[in-house]
Amino acid sequence: MHRQQGAVLLVALIMLLLLTLIAVSSFNLTQTNLQVVHNMESRSLANFAANAAIEEAISRSQFLSTPNSVFLVSCGQANRKCYDFNGDRTTDIVVVMDSPSCVIVLPIKNSELNVSNDSDASCFIAGSENSMCVNSVWEIRATATDVVTGAQVIIRQGVAVRATSNNIATACPG
Repeated sequence: MHRQQGAVLLVALIMLLLLTLIAVSSFNLTQTNLQVVHNMESRSLANFAANAAIEEAISRSQFLSTPNSVFLVSCGQANRKCYDFNGDRTTDIVVVMDSPSCVIVLPIKNSELNVSNDSDASCFIAGSENSMCVNSVWEIRATATDVVTGAQVIIRQGVAVRATSNNIATACPG
């Protein structure tokens, strides 16, 4: 009878230690999962901000004439946008847009124009094989960074733009 009194206490302490280890492991796993979800959310917001900045840049043809200043309103420096997603008046995501780069320029021939269409008629040059307009392809790259977490997303997008050869000559030489 004397030998059995300490055995129950020892088994109870071992069981208590195992339950404590399981609880600590569960807590650590939960914290890790929350960090993963928070990082995914930060990356998603950065992706959204980069796409929004690209859409703003290509919605106007300003990037053809001033590729080093594609936004009407920038934050701090040219080709930079700041986004506040949670409304606390501090920047959450910073997007830096590289200067758009011209990939290719293809002249539009007069024979390809529909002169009954006003936009095509303005390109027509009588007595010439090529018109005054060209089709150009541009590559636009935006890097969005979450200020708090450091999550970073780089988005590259191509855009085709029809422009006059005068506008393209300065922005896309050669």
